[in-house]
Amino acid sequence: MSLVAMGVSYKTASIDVRQRVAISDDELSAVLQALVEPEGVKEAIVLSTCNRVEAYVEAKTDRLGADALDGFFKARTDEPLDAECFYLHRGMDAVQHVLRVVSSLDSQVLGEAQILGQMRTAFERAQEAGTCGEVLTELFKRALNLGKRVRTETAIGADSVSLSTVAHRIARDSVADLSQATVLLVGAGEVARLSATYLLDDGVGELFVTSRTPEHAESFARETGAVAVPFEDRYGQAARCDIVFTMTSAQEPIILRAELEAARVAAGTEGRPLVFIDEAVPRDVELACRELAGVRVEDLESMAAIIDEGIVVRMSAVPKVERLVDEAEQGFLSWMQERLVVPTIKSMYKKGQITVADELEHAVSALEKERGEDMTDAERAILEAYGNAIMKKLLHGPTIRLRKEAQTADSYYYTGAARYLFGIDAFPPGTHHTCHKRLCDQGEPCPMGFTGAMRDACQSGKGPR
Repeated sequence: MSLVAMGVSYKTASIDVRQRVAISDDELSAVLQALVEPEGVKEAIVLSTCNRVEAYVEAKTDRLGADALDGFFKARTDEPLDAECFYLHRGMDAVQHVLRVVSSLDSQVLGEAQILGQMRTAFERAQEAGTCGEVLTELFKRALNLGKRVRTETAIGADSVSLSTVAHRIARDSVADLSQATVLLVGAGEVARLSATYLLDDGVGELFVTSRTPEHAESFARETGAVAVPFEDRYGQAARCDIVFTMTSAQEPIILRAELEAARVAAGTEGRPLVFIDEAVPRDVELACRELAGVRVEDLESMAAIIDEGIVVRMSAVPKVERLVDEAEQGFLSWMQERLVVPTIKSMYKKGQITVADELEHAVSALEKERGEDMTDAERAILEAYGNAIMKKLLHGPTIRLRKEAQTADSYYYTGAARYLFGIDAFPPGTHHTCHKRLCDQGEPCPMGFTGAMRDACQSGKGPR
């Protein structure tokens, strides 16, 4: 197995970095196709949210997968990114990462429910693009099933809140009737889309959107039915609104006290209640805006208390969720190992049957020459049964042990060793195909057929060369 996962998240990178490598819905299909273009990369899935941008690939070797992902992320931006922002997981570590993400154990808000739907969408888009094959399909089916079990069988989702749900709760509680409220969204990214969904579901009165990139605001407006506002008119529009959501990636505040005060005076709304819900990091709204009469500013710090209200209940569910993750991880490992072990056992028996058939012909020819007459069909059948019985008895022990080891983490070592020792998909030392050239070090498939620990030992010089 050569599963590799690479990406950035809220744990490792700033919003600016995450947005620089973020992948829009419009380009996702092309991105997926590009990921499987490098030689040796077979499958790919991409997850791009406000909190993380990750790609998962299944490749011939770990190195090929890692190199493909490294090149992909480097190509996402014209400027070099700090390597420390990225994390790389291989093999079962990649599997565990996927399972922890879908279970919301790796989420910024423990137990948040959005990630399950986001993972499902990522899987579906990869299927549509034709980049999701046998391995990633099996992994994501198990992951999505795990996500459902986590939501229904544990309390990790109890009183679960995310920044978006808290922001919407504040908006809903800030006005007597949301259907009569006027709301402005400053920003047109994923967080804004989610906020718009909540607001529209609750029947918001009027919804406006603005963005530093006019095209983004216009596209957002077409998709949601909101009204696009030029970014330079944001103060005037905000002065006429009841609620303003901000969620940009600006490095400096884009709502300043002096400009807001002037706009409210010009609109005749000074003193009127106005709630800013600032979901940006760093802040979009200057804290001094709180000094204006009627203006209230909620930011991530003030929302933290609401987010933490249910943390005790959710934390108590973590051990059970961890057990479900371990169970799913072991289930996928068993599937992967059976996927490798069964074909190996079949190949061993097939090679044994071919050997028996070849040797039978030699034996029959020798006996017929010695006797001076042809053997009967019954005699041939006895010899064939005798040869097959010996072959099966010799392979019985190795087969039992391979199946037993299929349930352990050392399965790859034993499977690789069996394929090597029985000459299955491998070339014997001394031929021009031997791995003395260390092709695996160059990212090429192992010419000896080694996988997992066997290949690692070979690369380290501790295995056969």
